[in-house]
Amino acid sequence: MFSIIIPLYNKAQFVQRAIDSVMGQSFREFELIVVNDGSTDGGEQRVLAYGDQVKLITQPNQGVSEARNRGIKEAKYPWIAFLDADDFWLPNYLGTIRQGIAQFPQTGILGCSYSQSIEDLGKVDSQGWFQMDDYFKRAIVNTLFFTSATVIRKSFFLENPGFDKDLSRGEDLDVWFRAVLFFGKPVYNFSKLVYYSQEDAGKATNRAFPIVRSLSYKILRHDYYLPARGIDWGDFEIFRKRYVYFNLFPYLKDAQNDAVAKILLEALKDSNLLLRLVYLPPFGLLRRLMKYPRGRKLLRNYMKFCLRYIY
Repeated sequence: MFSIIIPLYNKAQFVQRAIDSVMGQSFREFELIVVNDGSTDGGEQRVLAYGDQVKLITQPNQGVSEARNRGIKEAKYPWIAFLDADDFWLPNYLGTIRQGIAQFPQTGILGCSYSQSIEDLGKVDSQGWFQMDDYFKRAIVNTLFFTSATVIRKSFFLENPGFDKDLSRGEDLDVWFRAVLFFGKPVYNFSKLVYYSQEDAGKATNRAFPIVRSLSYKILRHDYYLPARGIDWGDFEIFRKRYVYFNLFPYLKDAQNDAVAKILLEALKDSNLLLRLVYLPPFGLLRRLMKYPRGRKLLRNYMKFCLRYIY
């Protein structure tokens, strides 16, 4: 039923924990594919210790997107489940996902909640599985879907591009957004069944990238995604503009991003004026403000307030 994809790059100290969490699942109809993306810390040797329980694929380092795409190509089951090598699942994760599929058999994308605290794991939400007709209205406050807690029909990847290797920031959200547009009406459960690790200081989220390699740049393209099924395209139009406003300002810490930022803001002209106020001061002034944690927090909290209580 499930093909589980774990991309592996220099996570030797964590990957055994991730694999053990898969092997400990109460629901057993799955295959596990680990794509070793040119690791240099010997992590693949820990995978080999599981023998034929795990399909190990080794390739030169090409990045996490290409590693996931390779795993998807090798997958034999109709549902693709993703797990990062430093995260792990509770034993009932796949069984709970299976229940969601049984309850909403027409869906193409499902997800559940997660926790960054081991002590907080296992909390079951009484609401159970529910279907979202208004995902893009919700998503500007909380995108909900998280890589290690998301399952997608393989058919999406047969008809659409997979993870974008040119994105260094937001490559996972890019897939979730396009999958929602493709399938319509995603399904979600707020039960906390996945541990999201913050233990690896080398995570990509801790590094700086140019705007052109971010989803904030890609999502405004006129051809980003056209055929939406069961989703109000107008909701997505509003969402993607607000998404860019909310995620653009951290890139202004690097003056090399100024020119592209101005182009994006010009494309957003005359929309969401309260969010646009953040970008009216000279970028140099914003840069000085963002040197201080309190300054960054002030900007983000202002935009959060606008999105949650005004818009």
